[in-house]
Amino acid sequence: MKKFLALFLVTLLALASVSAMAEGKLVLYYSHAAEWSDPIIQGFEEKYGVDVELVSLGTGECLSRIQAEAANPQADVVWGGVVESYIPVADLLESYESPEIPNLYPGVYDTENFKWYAFDLEPMVMVYNTSVAEKPTRWDDMLKDEFRGKIATADPVKSSSAFACIMAIMGAYGMEDGGGYDFLAKLIDNLDGIVLSSSSSVYKGTADGEYDIGLTYEEAALRYRSEGASLDIVYPEEGTNIFMSPVTIVKGGPNTDNAKLFVDYVLSAEVQGKLADLFRRSSRTDIELPADFIPTSEITVAPYDINWVVEHTPEFNEFWEDHTL
Repeated sequence: MKKFLALFLVTLLALASVSAMAEGKLVLYYSHAAEWSDPIIQGFEEKYGVDVELVSLGTGECLSRIQAEAANPQADVVWGGVVESYIPVADLLESYESPEIPNLYPGVYDTENFKWYAFDLEPMVMVYNTSVAEKPTRWDDMLKDEFRGKIATADPVKSSSAFACIMAIMGAYGMEDGGGYDFLAKLIDNLDGIVLSSSSSVYKGTADGEYDIGLTYEEAALRYRSEGASLDIVYPEEGTNIFMSPVTIVKGGPNTDNAKLFVDYVLSAEVQGKLADLFRRSSRTDIELPADFIPTSEITVAPYDINWVVEHTPEFNEFWEDHTL
């Protein structure tokens, strides 16, 4: 009887703790598309009884806003973009060791300070129109004469997905030794002056046959291919990068307990198990991928230095504009 009462009291305390955490609200700054992210947010609200105040902005705007509000933080969570964007504002983020860590792939969270977690994993890929005579398998296939002026990419200075793709290529050919810049100069020459104004124009234009090859991200390519587009996907032999879309907690935010609860929720098997339906790759090791995804372990990952990318982004932007304008 004593054991039963003790267990009963522990259960009540645990429930009380969750209830206390779940009272009130959560202020969420996010840059994801509302059509798929809002249902996840709604699920969190319904499960925990928390009222989420949504602020939808581009990733850069989200981070600029928490910098401007540093003396009086208004947000609890920032969700979206890529990890590289968060490095310069790391001092504004809260350290939190999520209980979901044992279920995550190594390296998909901040292992030193626990300031960010990858909500999903996004390999950068090459796509091609299925009518092309020679199917590309490598990044350097884009340098061939037959593809001159038939390569689709958005402007990496303005598009985060284009930037991620170009950085993946530079990682494959060498960031620190200059090999990446050498390859990039040749690629820019073979673009023949064509740089698209939006990331969606890349996979759409390639599927329509306007371009032979495109540089894009896996989710868009899988989704578009599933809709019957004349498009196939390449995970280049030289290696690519698997970019991570973070969820982070703002230091000193008004509802930190609920922020921790939100992080745990989006990392949970309950949410992560639904990502494949959104053509997204889970950051958990215990989620089985559908047949149209190649296993994460089979993707060749190129060397990639996040700190180098953050430090050299202004230099990269200048190089790109000098060679394309």
